[in-house]
Amino acid sequence: MLESTLRPAHGRKPAAKRVLVVGGTNFDIVVQTERFPEEHEKLRGGTCWTSPGGSAANTALGLARHGCAVTLVSAVGDDALGRVCLDELRAGGVDTSLTRIAPATRTSMAIVFSSGAGKRMMTFAGADRDAAIGAVTADEILALDHVHVVGDITPPLTRLVALARRLGRSVSVEWNGRDMSPLAGSATLNLMNADEARNLPGAVAHDPAVTAQRYAESLSAEVIVTLGPDGALWASPGRPPLLVPTTPVEPVDRTGGGDAFNAGVIAGWLSGAPPTECLRRGLDSAVHVITKRGAHP
Repeated sequence: MLESTLRPAHGRKPAAKRVLVVGGTNFDIVVQTERFPEEHEKLRGGTCWTSPGGSAANTALGLARHGCAVTLVSAVGDDALGRVCLDELRAGGVDTSLTRIAPATRTSMAIVFSSGAGKRMMTFAGADRDAAIGAVTADEILALDHVHVVGDITPPLTRLVALARRLGRSVSVEWNGRDMSPLAGSATLNLMNADEARNLPGAVAHDPAVTAQRYAESLSAEVIVTLGPDGALWASPGRPPLLVPTTPVEPVDRTGGGDAFNAGVIAGWLSGAPPTECLRRGLDSAVHVITKRGAHP
């Protein structure tokens, strides 16, 4: 675990950890419904709302709420939806100076069907963030403490992660349904949910703890897996996995719950908290989000 070489003067609070979050920003349309419509059926949803979203943007806002100084590397289109997303990010304390406004391009969108107990999502590609990722410099990485990445493995993202490691910055990787092993080989934190762990190459069916431990050993890194109502687990090389239960709640909308969990875990880890406390912070953050409407309550 990285420790800051700068120690605060007596009586002063430690400086906020500086985090670079890299990944997508969406404009979300969320429909609350208990089931999906049948063929030719016009099903009336219970509630509909819109909200800026995207895993990276959600996590950036969550980290800012935890007191981190956050800069987002992303892209939005040069349109009204992109401006709404940027306004909310800035209002939430996120620095968007490295977020690109792509000309003649629309902002990415997601349509989410939320039933409280679960969700289904369709996404629509918009502004390409590779140009923004590729423009990040060594000086910009040296000015921060940690890099968190979400998204497909592209040459710009691979370059950025390699540069961060070369400069001695810690890295976390959100797997988000992808096998991120090529980036995660020396990543400090690898974050995924139980469904994602279940679909990994070599996964042990119905036993995410064993799967997480195998990946922790093979990657020589930390692997953190959310287990829905069963809490979350933390696997470290050479140690038995830790399991922390969550608070039983009745979910209202699960959108952004995993991103809130990631923000809590990363913020806790950067503060020097032990894994059990990091998991608790992540789980409490997720509960706060999923018991309210929208990813940014």
